[in-house]
Amino acid sequence: MNTQHALRAEADRATYNESQTPTVKKVAIKPVSSAQKKPSAPKRNTSLLLRQWHQRLGIFAFVFMGWLGFSGILLNQSVSMGLDAIRVGSSTLMSLYGLHTTIPENGYFSAGHWLVTTTENTVLDDIALDRHIPSPLGFVDIKNKGDELLFVATNDKLTLLSPTGVLIEELSGYMLPVGHIRGIGIVEQQDTSFLALQGEGTYISADGLSWQEFDNTAAVNWSSLTQLDEKAKSDVEPYAHPTVALEQVLIDLHSGRLFGSIGSTLINFVGAAAVLLSISGIWMTWRTNRMRNARQKK
Repeated sequence: MNTQHALRAEADRATYNESQTPTVKKVAIKPVSSAQKKPSAPKRNTSLLLRQWHQRLGIFAFVFMGWLGFSGILLNQSVSMGLDAIRVGSSTLMSLYGLHTTIPENGYFSAGHWLVTTTENTVLDDIALDRHIPSPLGFVDIKNKGDELLFVATNDKLTLLSPTGVLIEELSGYMLPVGHIRGIGIVEQQDTSFLALQGEGTYISADGLSWQEFDNTAAVNWSSLTQLDEKAKSDVEPYAHPTVALEQVLIDLHSGRLFGSIGSTLINFVGAAAVLLSISGIWMTWRTNRMRNARQKK
């Protein structure tokens, strides 16, 4: 009996020791290929890409399209708003046009009066006339019996002015003895001053209204250009600055021509961007509607 109990106790201890020993499981580790280490890049969504470029082009074109629309409205209403009559004389703006102040060197002188023509003004002494007289052929001062009249001739017109530059009358066509004026001068006869007008013939008049033919052309003191003195130049200088109509400035800004080829190219880019925005907007709208209809059918 004692021997059996001893054998049973020894068997129980062996069983206990086996239960206390940890069991190690072998796990097979599979090698990971390089293709499985990195996830594949997702495919780019065409609609998302197009939407991003649509936004970028929209930001680029926003300011320019706004300006083109605003300037277009102003140009359409320029006459009613009087923009065609407003002159702009900024030196910075004139430099963009390549315009600079140029004081004339010559003018017409008669009986103490100077008549000088600039690009945009006709100046009598230090006064700019209300009406510009371009390309005058001559200028004379006629004084008779206390009355004084100033005459300015162009190739088809004779303009009468007061000594202060006020326009009195303009004579042309049948009101003149000649069809084409070639010169203007003054003749002194018996304490009377006569205006001489040369065209197909030579005619003289004391008032510019009644004319008589005159053959002694050698007695005529013809008007001709004279070099301006320094005082005359200083009087003319304020009226020699170039100006541009505000309407023209708006036209050149609208088209980009004010900034030369760079401005025109930029406006072309804006136009191309507007076309691309239209196409991409239509495509995205069509694609969105198509996807919505497909979901509704499901």
